[in-house]
Amino acid sequence: MSHSHIAIHSISILPLLAFISIHFLALCQYTSPAALNESSALLCLKSQLRDPSGALASWRDESRVFCKWHGVTCGSRQQASRVIALDLESKNIAGSIFPCVANLSFLERIHMPNNQLDGQISPDIGRLTQLRYFNLSMNSLRGEIPEAISACSRLETIDLDSNSLQGEIPPSLAGCSSLQTVILGYNNLQGSIPPQLGLLPNLFTLFLPSNNIAGSIPEYLGQSKNLTWVNLQNNSLTGGIPSALFNSTSLSYIDLSHNALSGSVPPFSQASSLALNYLSLYENHLSGEIPSSLGNLSSLAFLLLSHNSLGGRIPESLGKLKTLQALDLSYNNLSGTVAPALYNISSLTFLGLGANQLVGTLPTSIGNTLTSITDLLVRFPPVSI
Repeated sequence: MSHSHIAIHSISILPLLAFISIHFLALCQYTSPAALNESSALLCLKSQLRDPSGALASWRDESRVFCKWHGVTCGSRQQASRVIALDLESKNIAGSIFPCVANLSFLERIHMPNNQLDGQISPDIGRLTQLRYFNLSMNSLRGEIPEAISACSRLETIDLDSNSLQGEIPPSLAGCSSLQTVILGYNNLQGSIPPQLGLLPNLFTLFLPSNNIAGSIPEYLGQSKNLTWVNLQNNSLTGGIPSALFNSTSLSYIDLSHNALSGSVPPFSQASSLALNYLSLYENHLSGEIPSSLGNLSSLAFLLLSHNSLGGRIPESLGKLKTLQALDLSYNNLSGTVAPALYNISSLTFLGLGANQLVGTLPTSIGNTLTSITDLLVRFPPVSI
């Protein structure tokens, strides 16, 4: 045989060798010790869960290609045989994911909201050191959030909203320095808000409504550089509102309603006027006068101050809030007349002034100036329309 025939023959088998190599590597991927460990962890997890809708039907022992199982995502390159994400939202899955899920040590994402998961978040969560996103909201979890969560140092989002969790918010959560979003509302959490949360450099959202949280609002929250959303409504918070909170240049949403806060409404700095869109302080024990600096909040769309003990006159500066959609000052001790400019905010859909000590008359042109109004709550004598 000539050298040229040998060369041609060698070239012709190269595609076949490449095909065999690729499939051999793929086979190794799913039979390597690492792959077997991942597969075993997933099957362990399935054994703890009830799956009436068949969402986990593809999770079978005889099907070793676990990276293609429903809701499972594997990594690339060095992590090709490692599970990095579980996405199983609204699958009617019940049972507990711990401790089996902690065996998937490369997990970066757990997204299983709106299921029937129960049990507790065990300290095994500390083994998930790569975890960045953790969402088990709208389930039936109970017990406490373990201190071991601090080992999840890369955690950016924790969403455990609408469960039955108890105990305190672990101060160790502040050890997750990458945290951006903390959503723990609608549980039975007690204790106070860990002040250290306000020191998290990337914190964007703090959402803790409808718990049993007591104590005061940490002053540090107002010093957080990126904090944009704060919702602490429907808790048992006491003390005053930290003035630093109203000096923030990043906050666009503040809801402190339905607590037991006392003292006055702090003035707003000029710098905060560009960001704030929503401010709700209703159903507290606030007193003193409404600060005229509220009129500088040029982006404010909702101002809800009802059911307090605020007194004095309504600041004329509120008439400058041309983007205001809802203004509720009812059920206070406000007195005097209402500045005409308040009736000229054409964007208002809700205006509540009743149950105060206000006097005067409604302008006859109100039908032409409050062109967007759908709810007008006014009760002060004498009234003429």
